[in-house]
Amino acid sequence: MPEPDSRVARKMGGVMSKLVLGVAAGVLSQASAGPLELHAGTSMHRDFGPTSVQEATIALRRGESADIAITQHGIDVVVRMRSPNGTLLDEIDSPNGRNGDEPVSIRARTSGIYRIHVQPFSASEPQGSIDVRVTALRSVAQTAQIARQRTELRRAAADWLRQNDAAIPRISAIEAETSIPPLDRLAADARVVGLGEATHGSVELNDVRLALVKRLVERHGFRLIALEDSVARWRALEPYVAGSTARPALPTEWGWIGRRARNQLLEWARSWNLSHPNDRVRLIGTDPQDNPYWKQQLPPLIGHAYGEDVAKAWQSHQAELAAADEQTQVFGDSSVASATRDFVQSMLARIVVDAPILRKRLGDSDYGLALDMVGQLAAFADFNSGGTLSKSRDWYMALSVLNAIGPDSKAIYWGHNAHVSASGSETVGALLRGSLGCGYRALATSFGSGGFLAQLPNDPTDRLRSHAVSTSDEESIESVLAQVRSGMHVAAWTCGQKPDRPAWLADLHKMRWVGGIYAPDSAVSASYRPYRLTDSFDAVVYVPVVRAEADPGDRPLVPARKR
Repeated sequence: MPEPDSRVARKMGGVMSKLVLGVAAGVLSQASAGPLELHAGTSMHRDFGPTSVQEATIALRRGESADIAITQHGIDVVVRMRSPNGTLLDEIDSPNGRNGDEPVSIRARTSGIYRIHVQPFSASEPQGSIDVRVTALRSVAQTAQIARQRTELRRAAADWLRQNDAAIPRISAIEAETSIPPLDRLAADARVVGLGEATHGSVELNDVRLALVKRLVERHGFRLIALEDSVARWRALEPYVAGSTARPALPTEWGWIGRRARNQLLEWARSWNLSHPNDRVRLIGTDPQDNPYWKQQLPPLIGHAYGEDVAKAWQSHQAELAAADEQTQVFGDSSVASATRDFVQSMLARIVVDAPILRKRLGDSDYGLALDMVGQLAAFADFNSGGTLSKSRDWYMALSVLNAIGPDSKAIYWGHNAHVSASGSETVGALLRGSLGCGYRALATSFGSGGFLAQLPNDPTDRLRSHAVSTSDEESIESVLAQVRSGMHVAAWTCGQKPDRPAWLADLHKMRWVGGIYAPDSAVSASYRPYRLTDSFDAVVYVPVVRAEADPGDRPLVPARKR
């Protein structure tokens, strides 16, 4: 499952859930403080709670600039910035949770009063506080000088990347070209390669990743492809992928994310396996979400294993699990009560401990099925419950990859850039890097402008819509990639320390990032997240322009949960 747009939805214990950003306007107005006029050196501290709002204004002449820091203490806030005519210029919600800075940078295109609005991320935020500080206020001349310096820094970054970059004349060349040095060096040194995407719904990004998979399999000996997708659905397709059955026993159509490329990958892997029966490729899902099978298969096994009383206890938690799992298809409320999490985890421990008896009672096959299904549900309940010791969805996806690779096998992890990234707080990539060192290499894909498919946020029918974003922000990573060379290309660098890299690449900069949810009226910044390119990734494929995938048109309606 994808990462949602953080302006509209946020993980709940590692799972995407819809959250309405705004609180009722009447409540906000009652709790609002008066506007704060910002000047050079302004610094303010204020207690801030779930119904608080802070408005601030700053007067700038055309060509001037200002940097303002909104520091969060124990509460997650969203900052919106508007131009003198009321246009939304930016919306800032950094991935730092409830502590740290939300940086606001204004470069005045017109003279007038610029407005800043601060509010809690949601009405469920705890009581905390914020600081508002003007960290820089620059004249026209100073702003122009800073702009020239930043231009030189971006040029130096592009020059450095160009040293280890290769052109890709067309997507088919990724599979066909005899030599693509940056890719081949990365593949030769890697045990696991993470293949990312900046959006889940762009044609060229899906095609690039599929072509990369084929190259890694055909030329570099990778034989396991682990997808950010349902464990259960891909397990059901294993006989078809292996070439053992003439056609899938179960539908291959589910979800909208990457459906076209996913089906092409499925058929290509099957074709490979039919042609290489002694050198097969495996496709596995890594995500414990979206399991349509356990509701029918598991209850009889539990009753057979432990009797009627335990079966009744299981039924009391089954509705909670089923309702939560159903919501993952539409980024809904997939939270799981702590009592259900505890029950499922206790059941898992019981099944493991009781293995000798249960194997005799159920048979090896049914025992393995029960153990696997309860294990997947325990993981799902864990990262959806938000408990003190709960692990994240990324944690369980990383475990799936590590458990599936053999001592000598080479694997591909197929996921969003957000999961593939080797930096961050327990991303799949960071966990794989921690386990495999530089045996894990992260490859991002990104783009300059174009379209993507995503779900409308907080929409009663969870509709999909195509969106478009324009040319990259001048301070974005994509703006530097566009300078490296024209057209599509790939750059890769050495894993680990990079003493010769320019300072610009060592700092946080915006990089294209669109999750499964996106609002049509989102600010430009909604399609970016901050990354240190050469720390988070080991390579990047840049595509100048992308197109939106087609809406499959058959998405099921999943009503919102009533709690």
